[in-house]
Amino acid sequence: AQVALIAIDPKTGEILAWLGGRSYNESQLNRVITMRRQPGSTFKPFVYLAAFERTADDHSVNLTPATVMVDEPTVFKDGDKDYEPSNYKDEYGGPMTLRRGLALSRNIVTIKVAQAAGYDQVAQLWKKVGVGTPALAVPSIALGVFEASPIEMATAYTLFVNGGSIRPLQPISKIDSAGKVTIVKAEDLRPIARPETTYQVVNMLRSVINEGTAAQVRNQEYRLTMDMAGKTGTTNDQRDAWFVGFTPELLTVVWVGFDNNQPIGLSGAQAALPVWLAFNKRALAGHPDVRFPAPEGLSYVEIDPETGQLATPSCPRTITEAFLPGTEPHERCQLHGGGIPVSGALKGFGAWLKRIIK
Repeated sequence: AQVALIAIDPKTGEILAWLGGRSYNESQLNRVITMRRQPGSTFKPFVYLAAFERTADDHSVNLTPATVMVDEPTVFKDGDKDYEPSNYKDEYGGPMTLRRGLALSRNIVTIKVAQAAGYDQVAQLWKKVGVGTPALAVPSIALGVFEASPIEMATAYTLFVNGGSIRPLQPISKIDSAGKVTIVKAEDLRPIARPETTYQVVNMLRSVINEGTAAQVRNQEYRLTMDMAGKTGTTNDQRDAWFVGFTPELLTVVWVGFDNNQPIGLSGAQAALPVWLAFNKRALAGHPDVRFPAPEGLSYVEIDPETGQLATPSCPRTITEAFLPGTEPHERCQLHGGGIPVSGALKGFGAWLKRIIK
């Protein structure tokens, strides 16, 4: 298998390092810039961004990180044809919030989000990003079934660090020729999405690393405890393995696969993430923990992570979720006694404790 890696400063666009292949002696092909492959699930964050943008534009749509979709085998309409995708390893989790759907990289949940937002909305957002091949407004767009190179995916992901604006990449900062120095000016930021909706996605991508498909980042072996976000990617038949992970000051894209497009039989978490971890453990050593800045204009609500509803004292676990004003949930958690007053919940707990003691 071959590998490509590019590391950038997402704020400035400066290219800090790249690896075009596993061995230059074996092959001089620069896979960072010339290898266009399907990005797979690394595209999913842009589906959620399109959904939150649609919510901000159109009050008839209300898609938030706490919205619940049912993760189950589903047939979608693609024109006059049926499209029946499946999740990785055919695993389904039933009702789950969009945050959990993205953390676990569930295909069905993501396609349902694209359907609710409008496939054309997702395609238009990717067109604005302006990298890779055009994406068709069909259900499979949610699974990244177009092509992009690692350097193009790195460019696209800069918007998540820059409040919804793309930072064009800069390979050269200055040219020194016989003592004459010419400064190469960085290109301006290109606005794509709102800072508020972008932060909602970044906040969700933290869960990919904290408890999702890239949870091994938090293993004691690596001790990467700083604020991070990222997304694994695996394409059909496991032909391509991706991982894109970033902090506010370093963004690294890793692709692993065969040049002839044969399946490698490994997921993004199995093949690309270990390369990313080995690199970032060294690259980030000694760096301070810089938090992703939250923009103004968001509403923060404590919710139950299972139901996406307002947390109650009975909820065993709660999280603080970011919402666009007016999109917050209003129902109290029904799974953990949402309709029971606090006093009633305490009485129920007392009766349960008595049974345990007996």
